[in-house]
Amino acid sequence: MMKKLSAIALAATMMLSLIGCSKKNFDGNYTAEVDLTDGFINGLSESVDVEGYEWKGSWVETVHLELSEGEYTYSSDANATLDNLEKFMNDNVDVFYYVYGVTEDELADYGYSSIWEYEGYETQEDFIADFITLYDASDFEEKESGEYEIDGDSITLKGVDTVDEDGNKGEGWVLTYEDGNLTGIQYMDEDNLDEETEITFVRDAE
Repeated sequence: MMKKLSAIALAATMMLSLIGCSKKNFDGNYTAEVDLTDGFINGLSESVDVEGYEWKGSWVETVHLELSEGEYTYSSDANATLDNLEKFMNDNVDVFYYVYGVTEDELADYGYSSIWEYEGYETQEDFIADFITLYDASDFEEKESGEYEIDGDSITLKGVDTVDEDGNKGEGWVLTYEDGNLTGIQYMDEDNLDEETEITFVRDAE
């Protein structure tokens, strides 16, 4: 009996040792949404006075991360990003009164019931859809791939350009694993976004 118990204890010890030495398996598909709202508003504010307008909702960029056997592919979903922009602008169609420098009452005096009618459109949706054509899907297309390294509860996407809090450029984006998700920090002030942007990749349902 003692011999059998010793064998079981030894087997358990070896199993724990293997678990301790093994690396986490991060392989899978992940999706993140990067908030572009501040960048859009700040960019618009450089040429149009929109102070006082209360923005509704947000505009997000949809990005995908695929991890497989030490290699990654990072890509943006350009069509989804444009769809998100279209919804955001439909929610904020009244900002065009600021863009054109007119008020609803002024347009009413000229016989127009809305900003899109003033611009010659029958519906708000047509007006916004035409506005979206000013953007090209290729403007939001991004795809890069490479290798990733595992270090405990984090991985590093090698080759990804990064900017630290001091504005220094580098390579290698660190993502930390927690509760099935991967989270990293990007400093994206160059895009008029918040200086420090936290991006969380949520593992896709299988």
